[in-house]
Amino acid sequence: MDMWSLPQSEEDTVKLLQEHGILLTQRQCKNGHDAKLYFGKLIFWKCNIKNCQKKSQELTSIKWYEQHLKINNNTVIDWNNYLREVCVLNIEARNQGKIGGRGKIVEIDESLFSKRKNNTGRILPQQWIFGGLCCETKECFLIQVPDRTMSTLLNEILLNIKKGTKMYSDCWRAYNSSELETACFKHFTVNHSKNFVDPQSGAHTQNVERLWGSAKWGNKKHRGTARHHLKSYLAEFM
Repeated sequence: MDMWSLPQSEEDTVKLLQEHGILLTQRQCKNGHDAKLYFGKLIFWKCNIKNCQKKSQELTSIKWYEQHLKINNNTVIDWNNYLREVCVLNIEARNQGKIGGRGKIVEIDESLFSKRKNNTGRILPQQWIFGGLCCETKECFLIQVPDRTMSTLLNEILLNIKKGTKMYSDCWRAYNSSELETACFKHFTVNHSKNFVDPQSGAHTQNVERLWGSAKWGNKKHRGTARHHLKSYLAEFM
């Protein structure tokens, strides 16, 4: 079984592991009552007895692996990072290609991923991520970039977006309309200091901004991501 034939949801993944005897199919709480496996933002066993309702540790937590596999947390983290890197290599080998195309809209935007909270803590080098999302197909990309200069962003646009695409962006000066139009793109901007949606062209970046929100929420949930693992985190999120 290769990576692409594996289950696509956490619930189906748990069922596969149960079928192979890796995870339990039944479990009792500490008080000896039958527990039920719950799926949501967290996956855990919970007793349904009203006066008990004991919960197990989250199945994807480091503590759970420490307890059941008898290995320390550093080993768990190392294996997690290794498996994520394997997935990244598979994703890169099966590159989905460019997004957009004639008659389609791609929203583009760049976002800073290494910002100090409340301007406190040690100063870190800036890490910019450039992304695009096709409004019609929901295909997207997120890529680490060294900066957000015109040459850097134009290069990524040419690598990741099909010519003839209509593109929406904010008014960041690196998005030079004449350069993009020369490269066979139709470019429309929205001035966020005045409008969320441009009243004339209808241009906006609301979808790609929601994509940033989801990516950053997942990053914060893991208490941030080490800089050398950011590429693999973005691949996992995608």
